[in-house]
Amino acid sequence: SIGDKLAIGKFCAIAEGVRFIMNGANHALSGFSTYPFNIFGGGWEKGFDPDRARSESRGDTEIGNDVWIGMEAIIMPGVKIGDGVIVAAKSVVTHDVQPYAVVAGNAGKVVKMRFDRRTVARLLEIAWWNWPIEKITRNIDAIRGGDIVRLEGSQ
Repeated sequence: SIGDKLAIGKFCAIAEGVRFIMNGANHALSGFSTYPFNIFGGGWEKGFDPDRARSESRGDTEIGNDVWIGMEAIIMPGVKIGDGVIVAAKSVVTHDVQPYAVVAGNAGKVVKMRFDRRTVARLLEIAWWNWPIEKITRNIDAIRGGDIVRLEGSQ
């Protein structure tokens, strides 16, 4: 076991066929071959250094809050996806994605931002996903409808 973790935030929508690739699926890149000789035994496991394999780990995979991951997207190991991100269907996310970006393609690239920089900062400050459910319920129309002034003044 590599020991990496997958953390998924609140209010995420994960479509059918989405795959999270974890570090255990990676092959060591530091030698001349990436072939996993050690798993076949027969003496090939001798000299295998699990610490060396762990040292090449890309870390935990973290999905922010209110993220929508489209059908059959693939999230590679160690990727950090920010709050409010949309991952287009069939995308392969190989690098971190900033909050409220729309990422698409293979390898996934930011194709646009959902909101301007100031609005993103305001949304991250509001962090409505951390509110008690009663407060979310009272403000559901503002959350769905994009009324940031109302969200900022909510009680």
